[in-house]
Amino acid sequence: MIPLATLRIQFNADYTFADAMRDVPAFATLGISHLYASPVWTASPESTHGYDVVDPCTVSETLGGEAGLRHLRDSLKAHGIGLIVDIVPNHMGNGHRNRWWQDVLRRGQQSAYAPYFDIDWDGNADVPAGKVLLPVLPEPLADILSQRKLSVVRDARGNASLAYDGARWPLAPETVALAEAARTEQDWRRVLARQHFHLTHWPLARDALNWRRFFDITSLVAVRVERPEVFDAVHGLLLRLFADGVIDGVRIDHVDGLSDPGAYCRRLRTALREAADGREPWIVVEKILMDSERLDTRWETDGTTGYDFMNDVGALLHHGDGTTELCALWRNTTGDTQNFGAHVRDARLQLIDERFGSEMNRVIKALTSLIDADPTGRARDAGIACFRRCTIALAASFPVYRCYPDWPNAAEAPNNVLTTAMSGAKRLLHPLDHAALALLVMWLTSADSDAGEPSGPHRDLRIRFAQITAPLAAKAVEDTAGYRWGRLLSRNDVGSNAAHLSMPLADFHAINAYRASHWPRAMLSTATHDHKRGEDVRARLAVLSEIPHGWAQTVSAWRAENDRFRAAAPDAPDVAHELMLYQTLVGAWPCAWHSVPTTAALRAFVERIAQWQRKAMRESGIRTSWLAPDAEYEAACDAFLERVMGTTSFVDSIQTFSDAIGPAGALNGLTQLFLRMTCPGVPDTYQASLRWDQTLVDPDNRRAVHFSAEMADASTPGALPDDQQWHSLMDRWRDGDVKRSLLCALLHRRKQFAPAFMLGDYVALTTHGPCAAQVVAFARVPAPGEGSPVVCVATRHATRQLGVLSTAASPVPRVRVQDWQDTVVDVSVLSRAPRWRGLIDGVRVPATASGMLPLADILAALPVALLTPE
Repeated sequence: MIPLATLRIQFNADYTFADAMRDVPAFATLGISHLYASPVWTASPESTHGYDVVDPCTVSETLGGEAGLRHLRDSLKAHGIGLIVDIVPNHMGNGHRNRWWQDVLRRGQQSAYAPYFDIDWDGNADVPAGKVLLPVLPEPLADILSQRKLSVVRDARGNASLAYDGARWPLAPETVALAEAARTEQDWRRVLARQHFHLTHWPLARDALNWRRFFDITSLVAVRVERPEVFDAVHGLLLRLFADGVIDGVRIDHVDGLSDPGAYCRRLRTALREAADGREPWIVVEKILMDSERLDTRWETDGTTGYDFMNDVGALLHHGDGTTELCALWRNTTGDTQNFGAHVRDARLQLIDERFGSEMNRVIKALTSLIDADPTGRARDAGIACFRRCTIALAASFPVYRCYPDWPNAAEAPNNVLTTAMSGAKRLLHPLDHAALALLVMWLTSADSDAGEPSGPHRDLRIRFAQITAPLAAKAVEDTAGYRWGRLLSRNDVGSNAAHLSMPLADFHAINAYRASHWPRAMLSTATHDHKRGEDVRARLAVLSEIPHGWAQTVSAWRAENDRFRAAAPDAPDVAHELMLYQTLVGAWPCAWHSVPTTAALRAFVERIAQWQRKAMRESGIRTSWLAPDAEYEAACDAFLERVMGTTSFVDSIQTFSDAIGPAGALNGLTQLFLRMTCPGVPDTYQASLRWDQTLVDPDNRRAVHFSAEMADASTPGALPDDQQWHSLMDRWRDGDVKRSLLCALLHRRKQFAPAFMLGDYVALTTHGPCAAQVVAFARVPAPGEGSPVVCVATRHATRQLGVLSTAASPVPRVRVQDWQDTVVDVSVLSRAPRWRGLIDGVRVPATASGMLPLADILAALPVALLTPE
């Protein structure tokens, strides 16, 4: 069952299956076809997100267990709603609840689960062979031993573990007596020497870790799901749930972490199909597409989870005319002359040095076998150090997340990707290293078997290199550079191309036409559990691209006013972060505040901003970081925030500016919602975005939402407000009811016109008139005999050209009728019907003899419209 529309739910202790069962009627009222759940498998006890799975063979008892999940499915089914689940095949939480990992620590290579994890048992200069490095101690081991802080404890089953300050590690069975008898430092050293793990201070993870992890998170260990026995163990419960009809499909988390994503996706589809006697699952992958990259059709998935669409629609809402002035504001204020790409390169180099040394060592180890086998001897002449420099430079210059093992046989070979990366790497290297760089690139693209398939050392190198470039890109682009370069933060988000502020309408149409013909079942997202800023924060900040001069003047005034609060620390925060702080305050300033907020409300808001500020500064890794926090600098930045937000004149100014751009931001938010619901693909609604989504980065965006309360005053399913009611909703836009009502209306119309929206063609429509550039118009056309075409019309860039009505008495985020200046949409390619009917507001719109529909009639009540011919 392919979803028509999904609703993403974050399950945790604060929102369980029982809570969802209570909310099922609200889901039905909303109009979704499927609930889309975060991971439901047993995770670490303290997990708030479920991605640290410790047992994929069981459903989390915290959430309600397998019985609770099946009861939820029954309740959903009674309302015609299906279920999609998130799976985590790449990694597991490695805490004490993970019995597979604990058995490896207890028995080492003799454990039946040793092959389940990506461990290098050969050892290295820092880790003895046959041991698993555990860099988890908060202080040096020598200090712990000298202070006799180790002890032995037993669990309820009598299993003995080594204990330190609440942490536990399983002892090798043959060493239990020795450990229990230990008294002196030398006794404990003998005990530790006989364990299958090597216990050390946490910083050693940067350089000596001998097992693969998720990104640079040492509490998450990578799983070798490419091995058949591991695949079966990890997916056994999933296959049973699909066979029983409990679930209809899956989201694959972090697919780029796997050794061979394409092979995994094909195997998963086959296994699910076979488990359910041929029933096809819906499979989407969390995959970031960069630099015009396209998802490989040979993976046999239904598409991505929609970060690409989030980028496209976001760029469409930004005005390209603001690029030059916004760049100048950033450059002149901060002194930063680098572009975003340069920041990404610098971030990658820093991250390799500070966080990913262990991962780079694994690449170099894979390279060593190829160097040793080189029949010409040239590789050996270049030397390991040279190849390490080349590998680092190539990884720092990689334009996409990763390469894949089957690239040599792909229809679109990686020539452009490697050419781009090689060109960038050369600029980072001395010319003496260029010959070795060319050899490295050849090894990454050539096959070493008669069948043309990469195998042996070549394949191992390709996988190891990919498994460093993927997390490196994620951390460098989304986190580090995204918090260093802040021309406009609405373009700094997961999957977005921050280097490009805007997108021409023609490009948006072309992308949607391609999606309709190639990926009609891909997910469309504008908000996720991983976004850095809520969808309506980004929509409001996009307005600044239309008024760059006004924004620059406002920022200049704020900086001058607030400079007095730097007396204690003149450079806290630094200028770059100060500009990002102002953007964050403006973007997240609650829509509901139409006057100065109460003290309690302002305090809660400042606490959210402070939480964002701390994370943003640490992610940037310039003045402070997660690895080496600068407590003094962070405290000074906290004090700056407290002082400026405690100043009435500044708070009043923020409120005034918010009032000025709020209506245009709301209009952008409604257009963004509309395009998600009408463009080719399966629209997902994130739990926090039923009304205005002004959340910030996690954990702010993952707070529980109780939908019964959110939908308590919603209309009866299928019933839509009339023209006057829409006017009323627009007049009181601040409460967010207009967004929720529009969401419901669009979801129910998707059901009614499913043939057009699910698999219909995408036809760009032409607009004529003075305001044509402010209109996004297209049609969704079903196959012949399957229904009428649906015309979709939305508004963008309305701030200057059209004028947004915003007065103290009536702040209405809608375009004045007279502002359309006889602009029309040409629907003659679809139908010559004399009259068209609005599917949202019910209005009847007469067409001209030449097949034109006046925008003044179409958009009289709302900034968006759906129409069909009568």
